[in-house]
Amino acid sequence: MLSLVNSIFKTYLGRYRRELHEHYEYPLELQSRVLQEILRTNRNTAFGKEHHFDHLLRQPDQFGSRVPVRSYDLHKPYIDRILAGEERVLTHDPPAWIATTSGTTGSVKYLPIPQRAVAEIHLRGSWLSLAALYEKDEQLQVFSHKNLLIGGAFKGIHEGLQIPKADISAVIIQSIPRIMRPFYIPDVELATAVNYEEKIEKIAQLAAHEPGITILGGVPTWNLPLYRRILEIHGGDHMLDVWPQASVFKHGGVNFAPYRAQFERLFPKPGFLFQEIYNATEGFFAIQDKDALRTMLLLLSNGIYYEFVPWEAYQRDDYSAVPLAGVRAGVPYVMLITTVAGLYRYPMGDLIEFTETDPYRLVILGRTQEFINAFGEDLLRSEAEHALMEAANRTGALVRDFTVAPQYIEVGRQGRHHWLIEFDRAPADLEVFNRELDVALQAQNNNYAAKRGNDFAIVRHELTVLPRGFFHEWMRERGKLGGQHKVPRLANHRNFLEEMLARL
Repeated sequence: MLSLVNSIFKTYLGRYRRELHEHYEYPLELQSRVLQEILRTNRNTAFGKEHHFDHLLRQPDQFGSRVPVRSYDLHKPYIDRILAGEERVLTHDPPAWIATTSGTTGSVKYLPIPQRAVAEIHLRGSWLSLAALYEKDEQLQVFSHKNLLIGGAFKGIHEGLQIPKADISAVIIQSIPRIMRPFYIPDVELATAVNYEEKIEKIAQLAAHEPGITILGGVPTWNLPLYRRILEIHGGDHMLDVWPQASVFKHGGVNFAPYRAQFERLFPKPGFLFQEIYNATEGFFAIQDKDALRTMLLLLSNGIYYEFVPWEAYQRDDYSAVPLAGVRAGVPYVMLITTVAGLYRYPMGDLIEFTETDPYRLVILGRTQEFINAFGEDLLRSEAEHALMEAANRTGALVRDFTVAPQYIEVGRQGRHHWLIEFDRAPADLEVFNRELDVALQAQNNNYAAKRGNDFAIVRHELTVLPRGFFHEWMRERGKLGGQHKVPRLANHRNFLEEMLARL
């Protein structure tokens, strides 16, 4: 029976494998098609009429000049009209879900999403990610055993519209066809439960006694504690003692590189696949299609049209954007998205860089809020993470989590960066670790090196080692547990850092 199911699934997946190959051969045509579909479908909405979508269908090259860049706050008046019950405001189709999202400090944001957009953006992105896995391993048997789901929270029914509210991962889980649900654990109710700590403990108890899991996924920083708990319950040296058939870990949300060594020890199997995906409440954007490259292929056919603002211009509040055809490798960009879910020229807040443009593959450099430029160093999250990984590798340390902020220049005190690090395994000698981190930071960022030269503008960083479990407790106290929330890595202010130091 399972052999038949896998055979049918593999045949069905063939259409997405063909679509994946179109990304290599016809990327610009795919993007043109998506924009035309968005304009045509939503031309009779309030937004479409205000911005003359009928005209833009004939002159799509004028889209960037006719439709302004819109943050969430500028979308909000339209969203409020939808939440009040008005129809055809941003999308032709009525909303089926209210997706909820919030940043580290921000209040909850509501994004009304039609069911068609869930299918076109998120489910299609998931199918394309599976197609990429089968491109790597033809013998992969996704449904030979069960797959582990850890979703966000289902948050009840919106009082006005009488439609469900949920984190996007819970929306996706709720949208899994019923015929496929027996191949996943836990059930939908537990996978989308609100209390995160209680949910993880119940999933650990359940999964520890499940004889076979094929695919796992989630944010690495949240999955590591789950796997440790499962090993406590089941026993064994690594996760293959629990699930010998485990084949794939799909990950996103944070840079995987600092955690890869830990996951390789947990899943010590030749050919085990680690696949990075880039998705968010607003869309499913990219997948790692070639394991050796450690980069991601931009998805161009699943209901999202892209434009890109150079980071240098964005910092000057210049939002002049280029379409996909105009991007260059090696240039940091802020990504604008226009989607079938009713977002128009929306800045994602992620800083990305294309590693190549044939096909279009990218890496995530960080968030637009996650940088430090207190002394002219313009340090990005990706640079800090790479430097930290170098220092950890050279000293045998394992890092669980960290955050960095500036320590400003004052009378009698030079400026520096202040690192707060929680180790899984602390270095034997912190002085050696600090030297290695300082050297690695200067190698990653020329501006930082220039400011550090002869202690000219800034001196070597300060390091505070946090006790085990500190970040988990800090996030729990802020109501930010779960895969949708991440510890802020870099901040150009001391708000988070001072709050953490006060807690110590």
